[in-house]
Amino acid sequence: MSSPTALTESTFLDTRKSLLQWLTRRLGCGHTAEDLAQETYLRVIQQGAPETIGDLRAYLFRIASNLVIDHWRQTTVRANADGESLEEDLICPKPAPDRIAEASQQLDLLRHFIAELPPQCRRIFLMHKVQQLSHVEIAEQLAISPRTVETQIRKALMILRDRMRAA
Repeated sequence: MSSPTALTESTFLDTRKSLLQWLTRRLGCGHTAEDLAQETYLRVIQQGAPETIGDLRAYLFRIASNLVIDHWRQTTVRANADGESLEEDLICPKPAPDRIAEASQQLDLLRHFIAELPPQCRRIFLMHKVQQLSHVEIAEQLAISPRTVETQIRKALMILRDRMRAA
């Protein structure tokens, strides 16, 4: 890994799916699970020096666990302060139709930008994101180094991020 941030990003991307599943089971809400997964990543980045952590994957789950506890505490406090039923606050709201339409448009735009990626970059990115293959599995299938896989995924993410921001 070239930097602590790259190590954290790589570990987070490899762990993201299982972390989201775990959070969704605990919270019963995919939207809140997404939010807490992002918060987990941000907290690890803010900590710095991930190379000093023995098991970064376990550390991600520990932070996520603490965030779930904090979420429940805040929800309980808010419900008690407002005199509301706790159940009302825990229900995951359905997005409004305009939000669904906006998300659909963004997804179409993202698909378009993915299709415009350089061929090898696109292939590696899709193998990682869609097929959920690890860097090592992709490297073995394509007969390239895991570092090349990591570089191509990072390149795809940067290109997509820049294009989505500009759109």
